[in-house]
Amino acid sequence: MTTGGDFGTLNRLKRNLRALPLSLAHDVAKRAAPDMTSFATSAYNSGRTVYDAPRPLGVDGNKLSLRRTGQTEGTLRFVANGRIVRCVLGTRYAKYLIGRYKVLPMGSIPARWQARLVELVANAKVEL
Repeated sequence: MTTGGDFGTLNRLKRNLRALPLSLAHDVAKRAAPDMTSFATSAYNSGRTVYDAPRPLGVDGNKLSLRRTGQTEGTLRFVANGRIVRCVLGTRYAKYLIGRYKVLPMGSIPARWQARLVELVANAKVEL
């Protein structure tokens, strides 16, 4: 199974972050990581995708909670690594939940997430 998607949006975001002053990018990444974690876990808990669409049904046509042990939900988080925000996937099968149930963005950034990033950049303090 492949996790197809348009990675152009994410690549443009990375390119735009690299164009920012380094201290600004570090500040935005550090403040964005907890918000992105919060957005991802709230979508996971609500039974919806990160794009605020209904979560796809299971193969039997039933609604899925995606909670058997709670391990994926409990370990899913974003961390700031310099000016990059990356996701930590705590289970080996989390990538399939991303591809099938969109528990994390695939390609385009959800509107709510993008609005928060724009707000963080606008309110960031540049240290010269």
